Amino acid sequence: ERLIRELKWRGLSVGTIKHSSHPHPMDMPGKDSWRHREAGAERTLFVGPSSLQFVTTLHDEPTIASLVEEYHSDLDLVLVEGFKSEAGDKLEVVRSARSKAPVTNIEGDLIALVSDLLEEELGAPGVPLFELNDIDAIADFIMDRYFKEDS
Repeated sequence: ERLIRELKWRGLSVGTIKHSSHPHPMDMPGKDSWRHREAGAERTLFVGPSSLQFVTTLHDEPTIASLVEEYHSDLDLVLVEGFKSEAGDKLEVVRSARSKAPVTNIEGDLIALVSDLLEEELGAPGVPLFELNDIDAIADFIMDRYFKEDS
């Protein structure tokens, strides 16, 4: 939520996609999708195993690319939670209360880590590591990687 607010402040239109393999109530106060919209996301999608928060029935689980193309193609940036097995750049959040290691392949799609753990605790050399609450540095990383002007 804080990253969405920061990126919006920097002038980007931001959308979010949240994926879960379990059914959940959708867009209720306090839930992630509701909080993302409250934080300023232009649009947010919540994708469950058999539903999408545009209230439609899915016959096949969609890909990130198909969701972005269908619902977010006009936005500057789409932040995605879940879809762990799909290819693509991943900035993974590792909270010590839930995990001690990233699930993303370090040699593959992992571009950075955000954590309350130290680099040696994570065993993830070679990728940038950001402190969980350093929203400015995370936003700087995103801006530099995806929106830096070509010289």
